[in-house]
Amino acid sequence: MNREAELFEELSKELLSKLGYHIVKEDFKMGAAGEAESVDLCVDFRDELFLRPQYSPEGITFVECKESIGNNQKPLDDLEQSIKHANEDQYHVKRLDGKKVTGGLLLINEKGIQIDKEVINNAASKKYYLWDQSRIFFYAMKVFSHSVLENWVSQNRLGIVLNEEIMENQFHPEMFHTTVFVGIRYGEQLNNVEVYFSYYVDCLKSPAELDSQHDALHTENIKKILDDVYHRLEGVNQKYYPRLEKSVTIEIHSLSGFTKDAENNVKLYSKHQCDWSNVNALPPKVDEHTLFKYATIPWEAVMDFAFSKRTGRNTKKRDQVDDELIRIEKEFCKEFENGIRSGHIKDPFTDFNFKNKDREERTTTIAGYKPILMADVTTGPIHQRMLMFSRTRLKEPKINEIKKIISEIKAKKDFQYTWIGLMSGSGFSWEAIEFNSTFNESGIGFGLIDAVTKKLYVNKKSNEGEKLNQMFLSECITS
Repeated sequence: MNREAELFEELSKELLSKLGYHIVKEDFKMGAAGEAESVDLCVDFRDELFLRPQYSPEGITFVECKESIGNNQKPLDDLEQSIKHANEDQYHVKRLDGKKVTGGLLLINEKGIQIDKEVINNAASKKYYLWDQSRIFFYAMKVFSHSVLENWVSQNRLGIVLNEEIMENQFHPEMFHTTVFVGIRYGEQLNNVEVYFSYYVDCLKSPAELDSQHDALHTENIKKILDDVYHRLEGVNQKYYPRLEKSVTIEIHSLSGFTKDAENNVKLYSKHQCDWSNVNALPPKVDEHTLFKYATIPWEAVMDFAFSKRTGRNTKKRDQVDDELIRIEKEFCKEFENGIRSGHIKDPFTDFNFKNKDREERTTTIAGYKPILMADVTTGPIHQRMLMFSRTRLKEPKINEIKKIISEIKAKKDFQYTWIGLMSGSGFSWEAIEFNSTFNESGIGFGLIDAVTKKLYVNKKSNEGEKLNQMFLSECITS
């Protein structure tokens, strides 16, 4: 076996595993050693997350993975003999818990038009299924886009992906089989509940019959899917934050593609197919770039996927990274400013309110650094101030700069208590955390604030550290 064929077999095994097939055996022979060809895989579909591909055998299946087949009938004949021997071998049947091999599946790394029609017809007569490049790519994208959907929902406190489900009202079930994944997410950073629908329309035709024009999905087919979305939104709206508006995105993966009319006009007719306001939803986001097609040029789907996901917001030049980290630090600092303004963060001794220093008032520099937050309380008996610094702006080595800031504050003694927060958009070194964990200076509370995880590091064994922890343990931060 050459390297290309070996790699294709390895990737085919991985694809089948990800789709939900259990690999029972691999690279084995049935029949007399001298006359039998090895079988690549024996599989059984056992998954609950994915549904078994409709265009595949039910039950125990022998699988062959071929780099190409062309007009070669031998792989079909070998597979037929292997299945026959397996079902006649009592020991083999016993190993499969009394089950017999019920079907054959061939994964072929070439376009359907390159496979000889006689081979396709022979496979059909034996009730074997052939997966060509387009179909393999279609199933691979299902695995990939499900992973993307899982990652998408994980970014928020409420994040759910429902198991793959069959669309209730199938269109042309003799030709198509449509399934769907639904993702739902909501969190404090979002204005509304976001719902993502990912439909997969499998065309149940052999590689010879699969024609991207003749079997392409029409506008009426897409409208059936939109009706299904509306029906599912009724349940979503009832269960997940019924008072909040739903933002809806729809992607449709069609093995056989779409007609130009269905694809080019979907953005228009999708808005009026249903009264989306009845299910508390905005008109769905669906356009030519969320319709993925595989029959003609399989990798076109990847280009559409890249277009629909691309924002460019998070791709930076190397010299722009520090500016982005500072932005993250300042954004989280605003929450502390709001906490001071609302009175959630108070003087820990007398419950007096701090007063924010406006940006134009922040002229003070300490050890050469301007604080990104300044606040004080001088109306009470204990004069205090609160300072926050950007970790990103500190020179290297940062631990030395931290010590310089603290040293200058100690030397001035212009406030009875100074509360210092070091805000970071990229975490802290072990050296800084260790320094912080043992910090104990009279009149100075020092804490490390992670702007990403919203976590506070402070020495709670010291009186000042305990007071600082008490102040900052508001809605802003966790210890």
